[in-house]
Amino acid sequence: MINKNRPYIKAAVSQWGHAAYQSVEKYFSGFIVSFLLLYATPFVADAQSSKDSLTQALNEQYSKSGFPGFSVAIVNKDSILYEQGFGFADIDKKLPYNINTLQPIASVSKLFIGMAVMKAVEQGLFTLDADINGILPFKVVHPYNPEIPITIKHLVTHTSGIVDHADTYKKTYIYPPPVKEGNALYQLMVSKGYGATASDTTLGGFLKNYLTTDGHLFKKSNFNKAAPGKRYEYSNLASDLVAYLIEVKSGLSFAAYTEKYILGPLHMNASGWFARPELKDRNAILYTGLKVPYPSYTSICYPDGGLITSCHDLSIFLKENIAGYQGKGTLLEPASFSILMQPTFSAAYKPSDINPDEPNIGVLYTIKKNGIIGHSGSDGGVTSFLYFNPEKGYGMLFIANTELEGLNGINKNLLSDFQKIWGIMSQYGTKLHNRS
Repeated sequence: MINKNRPYIKAAVSQWGHAAYQSVEKYFSGFIVSFLLLYATPFVADAQSSKDSLTQALNEQYSKSGFPGFSVAIVNKDSILYEQGFGFADIDKKLPYNINTLQPIASVSKLFIGMAVMKAVEQGLFTLDADINGILPFKVVHPYNPEIPITIKHLVTHTSGIVDHADTYKKTYIYPPPVKEGNALYQLMVSKGYGATASDTTLGGFLKNYLTTDGHLFKKSNFNKAAPGKRYEYSNLASDLVAYLIEVKSGLSFAAYTEKYILGPLHMNASGWFARPELKDRNAILYTGLKVPYPSYTSICYPDGGLITSCHDLSIFLKENIAGYQGKGTLLEPASFSILMQPTFSAAYKPSDINPDEPNIGVLYTIKKNGIIGHSGSDGGVTSFLYFNPEKGYGMLFIANTELEGLNGINKNLLSDFQKIWGIMSQYGTKLHNRS
């Protein structure tokens, strides 16, 4: 598991992302970019026939694929142009995967951190240039460069120097009861070090113990040797620290803050950071690439990849992002949306180790080399992609209840299946947008 964005999947879209998995990137570099920007759309008679043809094509591709289930959407600033589910949310129960099926979306969740950061800036809780030690109730000092403060901008652009240590990060996963001790997959994950212990069960507590010199999880290698701002290194925990700063300044949990200022106003009524008993019948089972079900899990560090949502709810969020980019959003002022999605790096400021296919970032918003904006995500039993094309004015999303990369590496067959699905969607996106 680990990798909420697995930067591999990040690549996948170059395109897409959560964090311990970066290998997939090399396979998908430029893939999303080329389809969103360049794919020629075949002639189709009208919007409805286009939707019917798209559904038929996706059904045919699903039948050939290894995905248990998935959902897709095509969206512009005004409407959800297309949304549909395919396959099964629960294979044993033959429960269909539909647009209201709920599951985690891994690192696509980071877009909600970015949005929340800009809301906090609007509210005067802090600025992007603020030294985090002026806010935190504990002190975080870069051990190799103690004289240089870490700012919020460093955190949201993955240039803080904070490193995700896989062996420690595995301890952020929580497996709520009941857990079947005889579950072979659960036992395998425990043997590989997954699972939180009795300590460090709050976001702030875990971060304090990982990042402060007197914390029992601290070691100098929790930071890379480059000074803050000098090196790009994708970090889930840096993203979690931003979310925790919002908690400190707002007096609300990050979950409550995003409910109040993002999920609620957008009427993303089924979405949230923790499973809700009243919606349990809508939850997807999460599967390995071999369709073995994962035990239920959540995370101490839930902000970096734990949002539970549906295709329909996430389509609403995508629509708001496209509208916001065009100065017509509802959650933030136009200037805040501009900063959220504005490239941070330039010829004058270019940290080392930037992926050339994904060379820029806003406030946790990935910006591809051809201008595509969004994020990807991967975790145990989860694959997600959300991107939009600012020039064309529409975007697409994909959510699946399985992983492109798991404990045994990249599933190349599923990766190929995803490419075909995304390509089919891209054939219809421009036509549906132009006819809306």
